[in-house]
Amino acid sequence: MAATAIISLVSVNKYSQGIQHVIGGNKAIQVAALVVFSLLGFPLAITYSVPFSVTAELTADSGGGQGLAIGVLNLAIVIPQMIVSLGAGPWDALFGGGNIPAFVLASISAFAAGVIATLRLPNLSSNFKSSGFHMG
Repeated sequence: MAATAIISLVSVNKYSQGIQHVIGGNKAIQVAALVVFSLLGFPLAITYSVPFSVTAELTADSGGGQGLAIGVLNLAIVIPQMIVSLGAGPWDALFGGGNIPAFVLASISAFAAGVIATLRLPNLSSNFKSSGFHMG
């Protein structure tokens, strides 16, 4: 998110005349944006698929709770997206109609979440052994 905010700031500062100049704009900015979004595709694919497969795997032996668990997971994903969708317009209007403040807020929030998770998650005990992959 921070890289997206930086690329957006460079692009806005360089092309403040309007969007028409961005279309045929600087190749370095276009390449940087393409690289960032290409690299973001890999974790995004994991984000889309792994939670549902882990939920299905963990609830497979529960006897019918698989659909409910996946439905609750889906709601946990959709409700925050709806909140962001409803708040994006007023947030953009508050800062003059640009996306950069939202990218900065997202990068600060992601960094804070990473720090909190690092500090608050418990350490594994020294006798913990990974059981490997559980297949079917």
